[in-house]
Amino acid sequence: MNLSKLFFWIKKKQGSLDVSMPSRNFDQKLIKKLQPKIMPSWSQFRYLGSFLTTKEKRIVSAALGVFLLTVATWSTVWFLNNFITVPASGGEYSEALIGQPKYINPLFSSANDVDGDLTSLIYSGLFRYNNQQKLIPDLASEYTVEEDGKTYNVSLRQDVKWSDGEPLTADDVVFTFQTIQDQEVGSPLYSAFQGISVEQTGDFSVRFVLKEPFAPFLSSLTTGILPQHTWVNIPPSAIRLAKTNIQPIGSGPWKFDKLTKDSSGNINSYSLERNNFYYQNAPYLKTLTFKFYTDFTQAATALKSQDAMAASFLPNDLADKITGKNFSLYKFELPQYTALFFNSDTASILKDNDFRLALNLALDKNKILEEALGNKGEVIQSPILKGALGHNQDIAFPKFDTEKTNEILTKTWARIQPEEYFKTAYEALLKTKQGDIELIKKNTTTPTEEIDAAVKKIEDDTADFIRQEMDPDQSFYRRNKNNEILSITITTVDTSEYQQAALTIAKMWRAMGIKTNIQTIGSNQIVKDILRDRNYEVLLYGEIAGADPDPYPFWHSSQITYPGLNLALFINRTADKLLEDARATTTEKVRAEQYEKFQEILAKEIRERAPNFKDYEIETIYFGGGTPSLVDPLFIKKIIEDYN
Repeated sequence: MNLSKLFFWIKKKQGSLDVSMPSRNFDQKLIKKLQPKIMPSWSQFRYLGSFLTTKEKRIVSAALGVFLLTVATWSTVWFLNNFITVPASGGEYSEALIGQPKYINPLFSSANDVDGDLTSLIYSGLFRYNNQQKLIPDLASEYTVEEDGKTYNVSLRQDVKWSDGEPLTADDVVFTFQTIQDQEVGSPLYSAFQGISVEQTGDFSVRFVLKEPFAPFLSSLTTGILPQHTWVNIPPSAIRLAKTNIQPIGSGPWKFDKLTKDSSGNINSYSLERNNFYYQNAPYLKTLTFKFYTDFTQAATALKSQDAMAASFLPNDLADKITGKNFSLYKFELPQYTALFFNSDTASILKDNDFRLALNLALDKNKILEEALGNKGEVIQSPILKGALGHNQDIAFPKFDTEKTNEILTKTWARIQPEEYFKTAYEALLKTKQGDIELIKKNTTTPTEEIDAAVKKIEDDTADFIRQEMDPDQSFYRRNKNNEILSITITTVDTSEYQQAALTIAKMWRAMGIKTNIQTIGSNQIVKDILRDRNYEVLLYGEIAGADPDPYPFWHSSQITYPGLNLALFINRTADKLLEDARATTTEKVRAEQYEKFQEILAKEIRERAPNFKDYEIETIYFGGGTPSLVDPLFIKKIIEDYN
């Protein structure tokens, strides 16, 4: 029977049927009677195509496509909003380091970069710096500073164990700092903790008492803590000889695993594994392996040959040669700056305020940054880093201006051509050898022709020496009324970045007629040969400011002699007082104000050296965010008098 063509004419009239009009929904009602469920079954859906026209089929297919696309889109959006990439646990990381580990011990590691790197992984301190360079508790759970600003009470976490499973207690903390204070141990940290009392106040609490308030003190407590049970039986004089310096036990995230040595006893590789007793989130990596090389060239070769996965640092000339999809370069900001420090004690010309100003105006610092570091840094104007407490970005300094430089220099130093310089320098140098020449001429037993030849050789050697040390790019020189040549020497470290910076600076000064010499010293010799006796005229060198901005070690007048780090020999009584007061307060707002005033004094040191300073164009240059950079060279020595 064909239901589609079956019609019944139904009309209800006074209880009887009147078969006169069709029921248009009778077939739907009939189907509902046959199928009580609202949704058709799958077997019924299979016959849907038999009832739809071609147009209806297209509409249904399009609607279904839109529905599926909508579901896929919203599923993707939900997935992306809720998906979190989580590192997988396991794997090994290897890194190339320059040098050798000697003392993987927080008491001595500050003297060696390799030791410092390894120590920071194996040991933990009472406090640590987070990724934002903010000081936070580590082994400490909480602390209080008493009103006198000299007493620090520190409570320890009670869930910490050493990598050998022994618990870490207040005994270990007291032992560590008392060992540092033992002069027989010879720790570089001795002076930092001299005169500080440390005592145990409970199984998991200690107290530090200072002689005077010292705001940066908590940063000193980032020093790693030693396990007393490992070191207590070793005499202080023998601590440097202990095997535990190379195979340490610590409380940090990593512990010693193994090492390999070559036939000469040098360590080739040093491996660490996860410390399963670590009290915070365990590292995802299973193993760290460090491989040691004598120089950066060897480290770069190891990186290219994939003997090592990474290198913490490579000079620009080597880093540029390592390219390809397998290598990635990461930039990290460091709390350090590189500066030109002037020493007027060894170069009398630097006592001239105008000359120092002229040297400053002649420097295009952006170009120095570009040529020395490939712009991997920032130009700066102050030793208080950008983002650090008390940094003031609004201080104005004289702008790069070669016209003003020439104007200043010409007042005292007249221009002369290279041949005039040669003649002047030749005569001056030959004059110093006149005594030797006179001795040769007085020798009556030597034939005249031999005497003449010896004198001629001295004269020729002198001329050759002058010619060789003349830079072919220097178009003119300068000399004063006393026939003295304007000359200065830059001393720096013999790394490629420092050498390139020195060459760029020298080129700029030579363009102003200043004869500029460059002296390079090995990085392992510069402290002994140069810094110890302040044996330089202009020093191009870097200083690590650290996470705490305290400029005291670098700018207080008490630090002008070794081992102090006041390399500019800067002396200003008002600045000294500000730096002293900043150390004595724990209020950040007050410290910030004092550091701002200190920067204003440095700025005034430059401005007061500039005749008609109002005529100079000035600019504000933002100080770098801790990247390796080049600082204004006019952080110089002031005459010893109070600042008014």
